[in-house]
Amino acid sequence: MRKPLLASALALALLAPSYALAATWPKSGSTATMTRTVRPDATTQNFLDKAWNINNFEIQAGREAQNKANTQEFLDYARRIVRDHTNMDDELKPIVQKDRLNAPNALDKEHQNLLQQLSSTTSARFEERFRTQQIDGHEKAVKLFESYAKTGQNPELKRWAQSAVPMLENHLRDAKALPRATQRSTRAD
Repeated sequence: MRKPLLASALALALLAPSYALAATWPKSGSTATMTRTVRPDATTQNFLDKAWNINNFEIQAGREAQNKANTQEFLDYARRIVRDHTNMDDELKPIVQKDRLNAPNALDKEHQNLLQQLSSTTSARFEERFRTQQIDGHEKAVKLFESYAKTGQNPELKRWAQSAVPMLENHLRDAKALPRATQRSTRAD
């Protein structure tokens, strides 16, 4: 009686680890993959979400300005915004892919609303709204990028954030230098 019980216990002990391991593998025909997914810390995910939204909003807002702005200063600024933020996006993509991070695929509600406000505005009002949005957006962006560059957990995103700060500061400075509607009307006199 003792030998069959011992043999059964030994068989279970040998099979249990392989059963447990097999239970964690994807079943055949399953869409699950064996690649390791990286769940970033909350600070990193928050930064990535906000940075992606800021960057993609700037590209779209810049394109809108290229189509609607009436003055050369705004057109030049818009071209630079689109170019610089497209380059930032190109630098971010390999980091997201390499580290298997989850970047958004559409603008959040806040940035959708800002873009809608911009696209529904015309003429000199457009330029004033664009100017205001650029100042507000770049002030927030500089703070966000500086903060992550100092305290972030992902080394590649930290480097990306740090390298972007001078460009964002230049955009902010240049947005503040864009002529206000009252300045344009007095220059035309």
